[in-house]
Amino acid sequence: MHWIRLFLVTIICLVAVEASTQSTIVFIPLDERFTTRSIVLNLARLIQNDFDILTPPMEIISRWKQPADTDRLFQWLHEQISTTCITSSSCALLISTEQLIYGGLINSRLSNTSFDELNLRLRTLVGFKQEFGVKLKIYLSSVIMRIPAYNEDFEEPDYWATYGRLIYLWSFYTDRYLVLHNPADEEQAKILEKQIPQDILREFVWRRARNYNLTYTLLNDYTQAYFEHIWLTLDDNAEYGLNKAEERKLIQLINNPSLNISSKVNIYPGADEVSLAILSQIVVSNKQTAKPTFKVRYRNITTQNYIPNYEGAPLNESVLKQITAVGGHYIEDANESIPDILVLVNNWSTETQQEATGLQTCEDYSPLDAKTNQSVIVYADVRYSNGGDRCFSQWITNRTVLGAYAYAGWNTNGNTLGTCLSNGVLLKYYGNVSLKENRRFTMYRFIEDVQYQANLRQVLSSYLINVSLDPSDKLNSDLAFYETFTDKGFVPYADRITKEFQVTNVFYPWNRTFEIGFHLLDN
Repeated sequence: MHWIRLFLVTIICLVAVEASTQSTIVFIPLDERFTTRSIVLNLARLIQNDFDILTPPMEIISRWKQPADTDRLFQWLHEQISTTCITSSSCALLISTEQLIYGGLINSRLSNTSFDELNLRLRTLVGFKQEFGVKLKIYLSSVIMRIPAYNEDFEEPDYWATYGRLIYLWSFYTDRYLVLHNPADEEQAKILEKQIPQDILREFVWRRARNYNLTYTLLNDYTQAYFEHIWLTLDDNAEYGLNKAEERKLIQLINNPSLNISSKVNIYPGADEVSLAILSQIVVSNKQTAKPTFKVRYRNITTQNYIPNYEGAPLNESVLKQITAVGGHYIEDANESIPDILVLVNNWSTETQQEATGLQTCEDYSPLDAKTNQSVIVYADVRYSNGGDRCFSQWITNRTVLGAYAYAGWNTNGNTLGTCLSNGVLLKYYGNVSLKENRRFTMYRFIEDVQYQANLRQVLSSYLINVSLDPSDKLNSDLAFYETFTDKGFVPYADRITKEFQVTNVFYPWNRTFEIGFHLLDN
């Protein structure tokens, strides 16, 4: 009996050792959408030979304006750390503070939870680091709360439906006056302020101050000692506004030499894609080698320093910040060394970036015709906002092998850059073993960014306006029909590119046309 027990113990130990060679990432997403949760899980398929990805069940995270159950979320997180993550070869937490601390991205804009309660949750996360020590690596993202420029309350407090545009303009002129000291801006801000009920303006300012103070506390009190890296992103911003004022103050704090955190914090335009950048950074850190090198080529050099829609910084500045955010190192084009990753930017030729929903035209894409098998190719399709360039995607598929490159062309400039650059990093490290999964991920991007956002969504919107008269944010009135409608547009498009995958389970995460979700199964 003794030798049998010894044999069983030996087998158990061997299994434990074998299991521990896999790294673990515990992923808590920004919210439950396909574009913030599933996109990360889909890209992570490229690294599944080396990393296990754990993410909480849908029932305990946020769902649109319903906040997450943060108590259960913290309990789930502690269980994953103590039972699985900490026994792996490496243990990383990839966490959105909006989900874990506020209860979701939208709830961070709506809730009346006190600063003290939010800080208590943050301290609970710090306590996990104190409990599990150096093996636990915590990577956090946090959003500088957006200020949309339109009247709509789908993702905002109720008052945004009536006063959103006025609040945006008041914020814009208030900040521009503080920066430029133009009396005309101050006068315009005063005029706008009189048109907004004071209780609404007080609530707006209070919530912004609460969120800013929590971000300040995160950076000032905890980052140096407890967190590996922080990503601060600006969602839907402009050149001026209270969010830009907060950014400037946070940059001053980050660069304070006494804190010694400047190498630990990225701050740049973006939001929904940020978890992909963190995933990329975790992979780079695990490799323990030199950072991947990047070179960048723009189709139109005259507009590379223009500011894209929904952002407040020039395109070329954001590209460099996004390269750093994904764990890369930018090298000048004059440098003769061959980069690990070559970024080909399909930027716009017009004075301002246009919407993909408008009339699209084909242009000369030959400046992006790169002949190399020594660098990973990344196509950053930012010619339009809210969708890809249909001609450009056709140009790509006509002259390349699917899966041999990274592509993205969705909502904002930051969303697109963070997605394709992260994909490029993972392709550098795992291209030899994960080409099929990269083909799958690329197909997700073509189907969503090009076929849906730049094409089918417009057809569907026209049907809603002219035929069914259903609101674009209430598709649940005939959801099965709209899902089938979109599926019929996806299948032939996908089959023209490759018959390797089957489109299934088309769905609308928030029952509106803005987001789409679907699965790609093996054929």
